[in-house]
Amino acid sequence: MLNGLFNIGQSALNASQAWISVTGNNLANVDTEGYSRQYVDQKDAGGLTYKPGAQPLGVNAQQIMRFFDQFLERSYVKQSTNSSRWDQQDTIMASLENIFNESNRQGINSSLNSFFNAWQDLALRPDSTANRESLISFSDSLADMFSTSMDAIKSIQTDMNVSIAHDVKRVNELSQTIAELNRQITAQTIDGMNNPNALLDKRDQAVRELATLVDVETIDHGKGNFRVQLSTGQPLVDGTETYELAVLGPRSENRLMPGSRYDGTVEFVGADSHEYTIEIVRGGNAGDVPPPQFKVSVGGVYLKDAHGNDTFDITVGEDGKTAPVKIKELEISFTSDKNFNAGDKFDVVPKDGLYWIEPTRGPQNITPQINLNGQENKDRVTGGKLAAYHNIRDDNCGRYKDELNAVASSLIWEVNRIHSQGAGLSKLTQSQGQQRVGDTTKPLGTAQAMMPNSDRLEKGTVNFHFYNKEQTDGNNYIGSVSFDFDPATDSLETVVENINTQMSPNFLTASIQDNKLVLVAKDGVEFAMGTDTSGVMAALGINTFFTGSNASDIAVNDMVHLDTNFIAAGAVNGQFQVNVGDNITATAIGKLVDKPVTISTMWKTVNNQTIGQFYANLVTTVGSDRRLSKTNTEYHTALTNDLFDRTQAVTGVNMDEEMSNLIKFQHSYTAAAKMITTADQMLQTLLGLKQ
Repeated sequence: MLNGLFNIGQSALNASQAWISVTGNNLANVDTEGYSRQYVDQKDAGGLTYKPGAQPLGVNAQQIMRFFDQFLERSYVKQSTNSSRWDQQDTIMASLENIFNESNRQGINSSLNSFFNAWQDLALRPDSTANRESLISFSDSLADMFSTSMDAIKSIQTDMNVSIAHDVKRVNELSQTIAELNRQITAQTIDGMNNPNALLDKRDQAVRELATLVDVETIDHGKGNFRVQLSTGQPLVDGTETYELAVLGPRSENRLMPGSRYDGTVEFVGADSHEYTIEIVRGGNAGDVPPPQFKVSVGGVYLKDAHGNDTFDITVGEDGKTAPVKIKELEISFTSDKNFNAGDKFDVVPKDGLYWIEPTRGPQNITPQINLNGQENKDRVTGGKLAAYHNIRDDNCGRYKDELNAVASSLIWEVNRIHSQGAGLSKLTQSQGQQRVGDTTKPLGTAQAMMPNSDRLEKGTVNFHFYNKEQTDGNNYIGSVSFDFDPATDSLETVVENINTQMSPNFLTASIQDNKLVLVAKDGVEFAMGTDTSGVMAALGINTFFTGSNASDIAVNDMVHLDTNFIAAGAVNGQFQVNVGDNITATAIGKLVDKPVTISTMWKTVNNQTIGQFYANLVTTVGSDRRLSKTNTEYHTALTNDLFDRTQAVTGVNMDEEMSNLIKFQHSYTAAAKMITTADQMLQTLLGLKQ
């Protein structure tokens, strides 16, 4: 009986000492990030059968455990990945929004208005050198605003690539850290006796940091049998095994139908923010009549040209390959020109992408993707900073670039379409085409020609008017020549042949230099462009005001920049004269400010908006995207903070509670010691009976 009292007292002393130690450790780590409050797992030690009843054996302080709620932790990890994504996305969207913010500075919209006003001013005084110089100045400013805005967007995309590479490296480091912690946890865990609480806390912190980078979920089977996987199912850590993420360059992949005999693959030149799916819709061999055809889709939406066509012919190229086809920013071709099979598909990723590296089957594409309908691809990464960086780089910046290019391209085309048929104060003796044709043997109206605005060309007639350069009495007209153009059949070489057939040797000679059309008048002859119902001269850059094809390369033609007399304010009239006061061309270009025009991206075409209205809609879209990111940031941050507070209520150290516990367990220790003292006194009394 007395031995039992000593044992009870000793076990109580041990338990109280353990509690005091744990409480002191809790107080010491009150400000330690990730520390989980610990407690002593103690149980009644039971008893021995004894008269008059069971003899108690005291208390058993089995192990030190931590306060932890797995459900709350998993919920917090899942929610924090959303919060991290939207917080980062909103921060970057603020910078993107500033590119299009014109509330306190001049931007593209005001530059557009100044540009058209300058043409209207020129229409009032077509012979004014001052008005012509002013037009050049406003045009340069507009071109600079386009290129500056585009450069700013591209700079953000470059920054995103740097951030992606950094965070992918950090994900792999954290995966290795978690795997090593799993190994240590397994080694140091003794069921019912020892829990490596510090290691468990470190693992939870690593998972929390990992969740801010990419959306993950955890599966805990105890000890180091702990799995961390992407929300799409691919593991990053499985016990002590790790799997890596990697940033891989542009690539393509075949998805052929069963039984397909096609033995080639797709090739592409160029880069873009979107992923393409190429689908063969008509099989056969290149060179067949009719030829094989394919469609191209982005996010399930088929790409179309300005005429609404969504199919592209496959034609013979060189060395057994097919002729390249210009699709948006890419030149697409196939490595074999035979045995195309309807239903075969080819995936093209013309950018750096995020991949999960599976050792036996190769990389799996998990690049975050937002389809054109605004829905996220749930089979890809959707959370964390990596999702924010990719969404900004590919979806936001990609869309803004496409639409900004559409504005610039439409402006270039509409102005050049009118200007190419006009005449300036000085007539032409030569004209260097400003637009390069990719393949001079292919019809200019097809994608195989690889020329901007090829889909805008129409069947029509091109007119030239010729004058005696030496005669200055105002009646120096010597004749007009025209030729017919069909975009479906006529290549650049055909155009050169038609011009030379119709106009050489008396008037001018056409040639091709660096895949551009060059026109040179004969000695003593000068010429002016007339009506061009086909648009081919504008597309080739003959007698145009702008050069370039998009927001990055738009510029004023060097010819008019160096000599403003070549600015076509007027046109050849019905008497084949070019009058100094004629303003028909300047007036027509000035009216573009209010004229609905056709503006196309590859997935949409609008023809009921002016150039300024289309750009204003782009600015509105940017503002709407920023508002979306800001709203989501506030929403997900509030949810994350609530879950954090709830987890802290379980795992966090409360100073007042721990100080109270310290006093309580101090008294418990004193009471246990008093019990041993009492048992000792009882033993001494019992021993004293012998005396």
